[in-house]
Amino acid sequence: MTASSNFGSNNFGSSFAQGQRPSSSSAAFRPGTSRKMSSLFPNLPGFRRPNTSVGGQPNVNGTSVTRFNQNQSLNYQNGIMMISTSIRPSTAAATPQAIESLKMLDQQQYQKDALHPDDMSGRYSLTRQRLDHQAKTGISSNLVVGKIGRRMVPATSLILRDPRARDNFNPFMGGGNSVASEDAFSLGGASNYTSPNNLTPPPPVLLFQGYYFEDIIESQIEDKRIHRCDIYYYTEDGSVEIIEQKTENSGMPQGSILRRGKVPGITASNFKVGTNVEIYARSYSIISCNESTRDYCRNVLNFPDAALRSMNWPEDTFIRKNTEKMMRETGFGNVNRNRKMHPQKEYMEALLGKPSSMTDLGSFLTNGQKCLCFDMIWDDTQRLYGDVRLYKMNFFLSDDTMEILPVHTKNDGRDQFPKLLKRSKVPKDIQRPDGPKYTWQDLNIGKTLNVYKRPMTIAAADAFTRKYYAQKGTPLGFDINLNPSVDVHYERQIPPYNGFGSEEDSLRSCTGSIKPLPVKKEFHYDKRGQVIRFNARLVSKKIEDKNRRFVIQYFMEDNTLAIREPPIRNSGVIGGNFLRRDPCKHPDGSKVIPKDFYVGAILDLNCHRFLLMDADEWSYRLMENDHEFNFPYSNFERLHTVLKNKADALELYFTQHGELNLISFQDLERCFQSIGVRMKKQELITIWRKIDRKNKGKVSFTKLIKIAKGVPIHVSIMG
Repeated sequence: MTASSNFGSNNFGSSFAQGQRPSSSSAAFRPGTSRKMSSLFPNLPGFRRPNTSVGGQPNVNGTSVTRFNQNQSLNYQNGIMMISTSIRPSTAAATPQAIESLKMLDQQQYQKDALHPDDMSGRYSLTRQRLDHQAKTGISSNLVVGKIGRRMVPATSLILRDPRARDNFNPFMGGGNSVASEDAFSLGGASNYTSPNNLTPPPPVLLFQGYYFEDIIESQIEDKRIHRCDIYYYTEDGSVEIIEQKTENSGMPQGSILRRGKVPGITASNFKVGTNVEIYARSYSIISCNESTRDYCRNVLNFPDAALRSMNWPEDTFIRKNTEKMMRETGFGNVNRNRKMHPQKEYMEALLGKPSSMTDLGSFLTNGQKCLCFDMIWDDTQRLYGDVRLYKMNFFLSDDTMEILPVHTKNDGRDQFPKLLKRSKVPKDIQRPDGPKYTWQDLNIGKTLNVYKRPMTIAAADAFTRKYYAQKGTPLGFDINLNPSVDVHYERQIPPYNGFGSEEDSLRSCTGSIKPLPVKKEFHYDKRGQVIRFNARLVSKKIEDKNRRFVIQYFMEDNTLAIREPPIRNSGVIGGNFLRRDPCKHPDGSKVIPKDFYVGAILDLNCHRFLLMDADEWSYRLMENDHEFNFPYSNFERLHTVLKNKADALELYFTQHGELNLISFQDLERCFQSIGVRMKKQELITIWRKIDRKNKGKVSFTKLIKIAKGVPIHVSIMG
């Protein structure tokens, strides 16, 4: 590109090329200013300022100078400003010898062939193209244009405005910051050029790998964690940077541990493999480095080979167990773990372009929108607090999957879970998950499905389902009534009496109203004051209970019972009330009534067994007069019938025992046992009291025989 093409309509460029005065916008090119031209421009080739006036413009001192055309000596190659060899001196400044030498140099470069297709030197060089363009147009390229803001200025101005470029700029040394090329040209010492700073390789960065330990306190699977780190050492300024390698699912923050900065006392010689480096109170174990670091440490730092030999990472329990877990879950190593991809994940991957399976495409196109709906029941009454649950089952014909949804009713007391079973294929045998799955042929009214060990019975179907089965030739049966009208009989169960308070009061609190009325106790006014008393002893195998005696009182006016124990000196037992007056029951729950009291009876009262030995006179009289309903063993009329049937046996017994003229109660007892008459002691006492009215203790046996053979004698005992 020539100077005229570069500047176009810019008066500054055209006037400078013709040796005229530049525009006043650039102070560097105003000859009339106080700033001298020599302070800005060195003596460039083709640009001289003679002391004599040769017919030109006046200089600073008032003399006239002649400005020769300045040929372009600088050029951009690959973005770098360089000295161009295509110097076309003007006819006024160049000598014939210089022109001839340049022609020979251009000739040699023009005839140079390309070494490879990317070679742009020789006949294909940019210099050769500029020479051809100059030959056609007759315009020399003697300027290189730079840009400051929006103004176009010569390249020499750009160089001289930068102090660093001005200090290194030397057109006769080939340019201090130039790059060797096929166009590089200098007038002596041109081979002593240096590359610019942006092309020199940067100082190396050393990479070391290490680790440090961290104690884990609150963990059951590990006691320490190994943190793997990459340590960077910058040889440019001796700074250090530490970055922790990321571990999946570690649960700890990772990344940059130490930002780039200088660490006091740490140099490159501290990072030897197998040693520990302490940086800010944390010890790092160095185990390896990369190849470039190894070469630098061996050649520059003179590290021995032992200090550069890589070591293995220590065993990390967490990483090993985590890797094994991921292998089990993801099926790493071509092992099928039967883990199905989540439907949402599969859908999102399909949106991103991942091809999906086309196995069931035909079924989807045929039955994509068809779904069979059934009502199911789960009878769980065999389990504690179990009941009959109602569910809805949707069977999708496109892929033979089903979902089960619970049916919630108002105030059913259950959590509102949306699904019992998400949409999936259900195996017929839970022990064989890869075995056959349920299909629509396996569904029918009354069929029980084993849904993961839950027996669920199909009870009903909707209209679409019935129509689908009718089209397939397998009509469904009748629906099962899910809400049968069953008459439920509720029976009130009275809790057992716990012994606190009276039983009537406890029953009133269970069966009565919120504000129960006082209990009306049962009271027999006709039997007011009637109390029977018995002497009793404990039926026990304990020696200390052998001599204990009790008085049992039964109050007939309200059917209550009281037990008292007479105190006996030196017995070791404190006498007094043994059982306060209160209604009592037998172990079977029945109440204690007057019929239960007779001599020889054994009563089980409050876990104690009492044997009734005898009663007082008042009690005997009361029982003999009230014998019809309450005391049957004191009914003499019933006993007289038994004696009448055994009169001959009684007479024969006493005839054989002639020595027995007067008999006692014991003789009477032995007599009845001998003739085979089984009587309770209370009955024998009643008979004895009939024949021994005066309570003498012994009576004649003839009196017993007369009573047995004669008419019953009615004697008013109470009178």
